[in-house]
Amino acid sequence: MKPKEAFGVAVRIIGLLVTLASVAYLLSAIILAINPHYRPDAHPAVQYLISGLVLLICGLYLLSGASHIVRFAYREKTPLDSRPRQI
Repeated sequence: MKPKEAFGVAVRIIGLLVTLASVAYLLSAIILAINPHYRPDAHPAVQYLISGLVLLICGLYLLSGASHIVRFAYREKTPLDSRPRQI
């Protein structure tokens, strides 16, 4: 496995973990919306909902491979980059 492919797999694994965390936030939002006194010290359900949606979007992007991130981390050399530098 090439380093670029391994990095892509790592990005997808992080995406899976972020997506699972978003599910936990969204479930907390649903529970707090149904029963606001479930945890008196908890933040409002809207905060859990917004956090869950943001994490879900980020997690799904990473899970899809995040091609922009992988391309940024492992750029292809262009013909101009391969020329030796002149001092």
